[in-house]
Amino acid sequence: MVKVDVVSRKVARASAWVNDAEEILSQPAEEFLSDVKSRDLATFYLFLGIQECIDLAAHWVSDAGWDVPDDAGATFDLLATHGALDHSLALVLRGAVGLRNRIAHGYASVDHPRVHDEYRGGVEALRRFLSLVSSEAGM
Repeated sequence: MVKVDVVSRKVARASAWVNDAEEILSQPAEEFLSDVKSRDLATFYLFLGIQECIDLAAHWVSDAGWDVPDDAGATFDLLATHGALDHSLALVLRGAVGLRNRIAHGYASVDHPRVHDEYRGGVEALRRFLSLVSSEAGM
């Protein structure tokens, strides 16, 4: 990746937001679901972390000179097609893009119990991606 300083800042921000989301999401389900402000804050932190990962993926694809993807989810598919990440990780990250879209367009469509049930796998995937980006950037 060409701009290591930009990548470094984005990875640091994404990591911090994912960590902040996980701190809240790690509460027992009953606590997480009953505290609406904390629940929404954790969901927003996830949104921010996912968005940074999307930006990093787009940066990676652009710097590599690959085709322009049709949408944010396709960016991860393109990285997998070129062997930059495995297809199973791309699939999970594509799912994260869907969550980001639901958050962006209104909390009414966000299934908070499902977010709580599935956050561990999603957080792990985001961290795996951030690690790959860091490695690709030589950090």
